Amino acid sequence: MTDELAPKVSRVEIHTLTDEQSSHLIVADGASVLIDCHSPRVKDWIRRQQLPMPELILHTHVQPEHCREAATFPKARILVHKELRELAADHIGYQDATKTTWKNPQAWPVTLGREKYGIGGAVTVIPPEEPLKVADTFTAGHRIAWQSHEFEVIDLPGHSRHHVGFVLHQPAGDPLCVFIGDLFCDGALVVNVYDLESAYSTTTLPELPNTLRNLASRPEQLYLPATGPVMHDGPDQAHRLADKIDAYEKALTWTSGTYDPAPKPEGDSIGRYCRRAEGVSQLANGGGNCIMFIDDQGRGLMVDPGPCDFGSKTAEQDFIADLERFENDCGLHNVEVALLTHFHGDHFDMMPLLRERYPTCRIAAWDLVARVVQAPHEYPYACRMPWYNVGFDAIKVDHILNEKQTYYWNDIEISSCHLPGHCYAHAAYFLTFGGQRIALTGDTIKSHGDSVSVEYIIANHSVPDENDGILKAYRTMVTHEVDINIGGHGSHFVGCNAMYEESLRRIEHALPLLEALVPDGDIPRAFLRPWLAGRKT
Repeated sequence: MTDELAPKVSRVEIHTLTDEQSSHLIVADGASVLIDCHSPRVKDWIRRQQLPMPELILHTHVQPEHCREAATFPKARILVHKELRELAADHIGYQDATKTTWKNPQAWPVTLGREKYGIGGAVTVIPPEEPLKVADTFTAGHRIAWQSHEFEVIDLPGHSRHHVGFVLHQPAGDPLCVFIGDLFCDGALVVNVYDLESAYSTTTLPELPNTLRNLASRPEQLYLPATGPVMHDGPDQAHRLADKIDAYEKALTWTSGTYDPAPKPEGDSIGRYCRRAEGVSQLANGGGNCIMFIDDQGRGLMVDPGPCDFGSKTAEQDFIADLERFENDCGLHNVEVALLTHFHGDHFDMMPLLRERYPTCRIAAWDLVARVVQAPHEYPYACRMPWYNVGFDAIKVDHILNEKQTYYWNDIEISSCHLPGHCYAHAAYFLTFGGQRIALTGDTIKSHGDSVSVEYIIANHSVPDENDGILKAYRTMVTHEVDINIGGHGSHFVGCNAMYEESLRRIEHALPLLEALVPDGDIPRAFLRPWLAGRKT
């Protein structure tokens, strides 16, 4: 643990203690205040230096790595943000609040799955290792008196929930410095990206420049972060980071100027479905999944049996009516196989109903997908089936696929590969049907022909690099010759390889600017929460 002593001002000494994270001890008039506590060894250091033990501990935010005092300082009053008291001090209340299901599907466009301590059933907010004995709370705008000084609580949104900073004011009222928590760290970098995740497929990164520039407009020059060393040029670094984020956001809109989506023919309607190729129909109900293949003998294969009719009182009847129409109008006799692209509940919630109508139907899924589908409680991801609360949590996969072996549906060859990006446990399937080479890409490639740039959903274990995320997905897809790409939620397009190549160009253009925002340019470390690091489904 290293100690950096800030310049002594107005009878105040500020000691910054740094390992991977940092704590700050403010000493004045024989008393002290501790800002965050990254290690129980802080107490030993204070004792060795013969400094006063803190009578007050203030937390910029509540996370295990910054709240390790537990009972180390029994006489100190511990203060946290009002909205974080349960997280900091009440582990039973916290555990109860993490047990969630999807109660209001109609609110998804507003909530995007955001919950008190997570996203879509994935717990993303973790309490301290030991509950804190919280004496009081604060909110932005409060002023906390200490000795002849004052700590002004300022709102610093971005990193984690209800994140604040503390401005230390001297007796005359002039500000000395600002404790910025994990808003950013030395080098004009974000501490990580996963703590910026605010909802499904959403982070606070686009809003962060405004917070940084507002902070930089204040008079304080000395910034003391909760991770890394002190910044003596705080406003300059805040501006630099804001500019880098703006450059990255602009890079996301870059295109080569050489690509235009190919016109895609719209096939005939079959009830709620639309024909994509001979014998291939896709649900077109405004966002549902379900892709049906019917061969010339009336044998069927359905991809992702989930119509996304959550909240509809007639969802099951509508699903059965679709099957009846295929039987009556298209000669369907039996759905022999259900093929799953990934584990999200909206992609196979009608599986029991499908099997009830066609008892010999077998479920096939790529290896990693099958693991999560069969044992969802063992994985910490968002939108697993239990969260949907539809009457079942898991299903048995009959045929487990992998990249090395071709799977056969009757005489049709189906190859598979890992296609991360939307989530880590995600597959793509390739087959030739009706004279067309078709790629089934689930939600990783969910386009109507428009190219994409860097995409990720952190709660799904999605890292935008060449191993675990969207970069790998498009580097994989450009190696395939595809006539029709059929993705999740009604998406489909033709002119596939040109779209794959343009998307790859855009991703490779933007990714270096994302790397420039994080420590050491280490994308996996910045995106993987500690309990996922090193874990492969």
